[in-house]
Amino acid sequence: MAPMMTPLSVQFTLEQQAWLDRRTRGGLLSRSSVIRLIVAEAMEHDQLTRKPRKRQGLDGQR
Repeated sequence: MAPMMTPLSVQFTLEQQAWLDRRTRGGLLSRSSVIRLIVAEAMEHDQLTRKPRKRQGLDGQR
């Protein structure tokens, strides 16, 4: 298991909390677990969609 950091304090609107609670799979997952899964999915999506930046240096300039 990956090392975990101390808990973060976040605030949600009632609408966001309801959305989050609908993803707990009927209470099988905690809110914290759902948040970690959402962050992991967002990170994966970001890595897959990020275009590699061209390196700037003398070799690329003429």
